[in-house]
Amino acid sequence: MELRLEGISHRYDALTVLEDISLTVEEGETLALIGPSGCGKSTLLGILGGLLQPSAGRVVAEGAVPASCLNPLTYVFQDFALLPWRSVADNVSLALEHHPLSANERRERIAKVLQSTGLSDFATAFPGQLSGGMRQRVGIARALAVMPAVLLMDEPLSALDAQTRDLLMEDFLDLWVRERTTAVYVTHNLNEALRLADKVAVLSRRPGRLREIVPLTIPQSERGSSAALAELARLHDHLWGLIKDEARTAEREVADV
Repeated sequence: MELRLEGISHRYDALTVLEDISLTVEEGETLALIGPSGCGKSTLLGILGGLLQPSAGRVVAEGAVPASCLNPLTYVFQDFALLPWRSVADNVSLALEHHPLSANERRERIAKVLQSTGLSDFATAFPGQLSGGMRQRVGIARALAVMPAVLLMDEPLSALDAQTRDLLMEDFLDLWVRERTTAVYVTHNLNEALRLADKVAVLSRRPGRLREIVPLTIPQSERGSSAALAELARLHDHLWGLIKDEARTAEREVADV
């Protein structure tokens, strides 16, 4: 599925958060969304997913939804939001319980996503028995169980330590290369954006406007190689140059509040 934003603006009462944003997330593409704190990244994600109605503009979804898809637009948040009294398999099952699936179909979906996220051996474990990284894997498996056409991710790795973040990034890459699910990935971490995305959309400080779309031409499977390091370092410096001054200003604004 392709998503197209046309002239999106949004206000909360008198506060303008987003202004005249137009961009396209192509089918099978991962778009990373970065910008200073408070620039409206999560608001834009909410508009993309239909949780918020924009003050102006529209979101257009084009392309056929696969027959296996139970929920075209699916979120993964920073908060794992797992039910502690349910096992890993039962937490994943939660996303399927309101859909007309047979017991066998539900078991097959759960088994598939547990295998794809490396959780098959933990199906009967409870969230309290798992590390933070493993709990986030469960949240991702739950999102994938509905086989979404578009995955919307709001800083899903920001609560994890650096080592766990790196491991999960590799898992994300493996999943996306294999499944080619369309994804929008909100992050403050430039290294995450450069590792995972096909292109990076940079927003200005509030009101968030689209400053630049930076394409990443190095295949995702090759970005861990020594040959790619110089180009990725150049892109990192470019992205940081776009947001550094505004990020400093935004930090002072948040501190003042």
